Amino acid sequence: MQNALDYISIKGFRSIREIEKLELRPINILVGANGSGKSNFVGAFTFLNAIRQGRLSRYLGQRGGANRVLHFGA
Repeated sequence: MQNALDYISIKGFRSIREIEKLELRPINILVGANGSGKSNFVGAFTFLNAIRQGRLSRYLGQRGGANRVLHFGA
């Protein structure tokens, strides 16, 4: 598979405090209660794509700025 990710680590993105080296497969299924962060996990890939395309400022601006997207606290 071209341009595939083998794993992802996320720290400080929206409600995701930290995910360390989560292995990705060709098909991945997210299951969880409402408000558990499934959409934020998927949104991390949109965030990465914005960075890859050089559109980070636009992405952050459309979502209310870095303070609304990134988690800076403990």
